[in-house]
Amino acid sequence: MKHPHLVIAGALLLSAGAMTATASASVLPDCDRSDVISRVTRTISVAEQNVVQSGDPVKQIDHIRQSKLRDNGPRYVAQRFCRATGYTEQGRKKNIYYLIEAKAGFAGYGYAVEACITGRDPWKLHGAYCRSLR
Repeated sequence: MKHPHLVIAGALLLSAGAMTATASASVLPDCDRSDVISRVTRTISVAEQNVVQSGDPVKQIDHIRQSKLRDNGPRYVAQRFCRATGYTEQGRKKNIYYLIEAKAGFAGYGYAVEACITGRDPWKLHGAYCRSLR
């Protein structure tokens, strides 16, 4: 062995990386943070314009709450599941489900947000009744 100190240093780096590989929920923003709600609004607006085309878009979101948290389990990505109530232009009430996922932003930094409105996912992208985001 030419450089035993390099082997030891490499092993230390690998073990340190393994200890920090799981993402903690502390890196995730809360369900009601303004930038998260902005992303949810943008996602459902784009879906309304390009896919759903109901003619009755969601205009207001409230009753925001966390429904589930996956943190430090067998997954390496922390996930915060949220739900909210949306109201359309015509006053109809809609259930909105969304997921905030760590390490899912650009190049693995930051977080990503996926959203779904029950009954407005015609391609079942998130499963029946937005199941994968519940």
